[in-house]
Amino acid sequence: MQTEPREISSVFRKPLILMTPDLLETSDAATEREYVVRVNYAEAIAEAGGIPLILPHALDGISAALAIADGIMITGARPGVEVTAQRSAFERALVRQALDIGKPLLGICHGMQLIGESLGGTFVTDLPETSADGETVHMPRDIPDRLAHEITVDPGSSFAAWFGDSKVSVNSLHRHALAGSGRFRVVARAPDGVIEAFEGETSGFALGVQWHPEYRLTALDRYILKTFVDHAASRVEAPCKRDSGGSSIADRLAALGLILPEAQTPPGSFAGAVRNGDVVTVSGQVPLKDGKVLRTGHLGQDVSIEDGQECARWALLNALAQLDRRAGGLERVSGFVRLAGYVAASADFTRHGAVVDGASELLRELFPDRWSHARIAVGVSSLPRGVPVEIELTATVMGEGG
Repeated sequence: MQTEPREISSVFRKPLILMTPDLLETSDAATEREYVVRVNYAEAIAEAGGIPLILPHALDGISAALAIADGIMITGARPGVEVTAQRSAFERALVRQALDIGKPLLGICHGMQLIGESLGGTFVTDLPETSADGETVHMPRDIPDRLAHEITVDPGSSFAAWFGDSKVSVNSLHRHALAGSGRFRVVARAPDGVIEAFEGETSGFALGVQWHPEYRLTALDRYILKTFVDHAASRVEAPCKRDSGGSSIADRLAALGLILPEAQTPPGSFAGAVRNGDVVTVSGQVPLKDGKVLRTGHLGQDVSIEDGQECARWALLNALAQLDRRAGGLERVSGFVRLAGYVAASADFTRHGAVVDGASELLRELFPDRWSHARIAVGVSSLPRGVPVEIELTATVMGEGG
């Protein structure tokens, strides 16, 4: 039963693209709300070589969704309808985490504005349908199935290299816009100066376009979608090659009766994990199971070595959950640098290393070909939340081309 998923992922694997849907509210029955995505979004992704799936607005499922996704598309809103607060909150959190781990992002219309705002730009809500020049019409019709106006492309951008011309026509259907500056480079503008496209100055591929390329009216539209899917596909290749040689980390967890927990939000002014190049450092993690402290106490007093080892294992699982989120999947982990274990113990307890072995041994079981690591085991008088063990982890991960 376990070989079939591995065969599918390694032989037939296409990049999985998660699309954010609009939310169709009903005034009289909350149970009848619907997620809505136009078919041409899915058709455009499929044509470009990806597998499109709708991503529900579940805040507590974002890290799990990003672990399986190869790319994220933030879609546009329905014409004339404001985005709901629920959708907006979900997409902001999704974009923030996707940017953190370098997951390929494509924003269309509303999606472009939201990603751009997350990168430091300004959301403009009062864009007139016809600009001050009297020529640029941003909402010419209810369905953007015709070209509406030209855009001018920055000749020095990689965007221009895609089609070699400084001007091209696009469709249009928007009342809002992105303005200002941030961690992005504006690569195209409408004749009235409205930002029409940007490239994110980010660790991973991030592109926002104000028009609707999913209608595929021009070669540029198709090229945008294909480039996005190709970047997503580049993240599939190396993990699939690794999976084909043996069981996946998920399989090994399942064989041990374990599952990776949800990465917890840090309880203070710090990040759960930080990536610097190809190195990810995970902040100290305590033993949480189902979001609750596994147990409290001190080694040498009211916690046995066996119980301490179990706490070390669960602290490591929580560290791996943070690593999974930051690396974009545990299959992208290429090795480990250091594991630090802190053990709350009585003054006469000396077997701190035996307790931390619980974490090191689990690391070896889950990553048998790349588990080797330097280690420190330190005794302390107390730890946060009264736990017996805290684990800190540093790992190396594959770069964008790996």
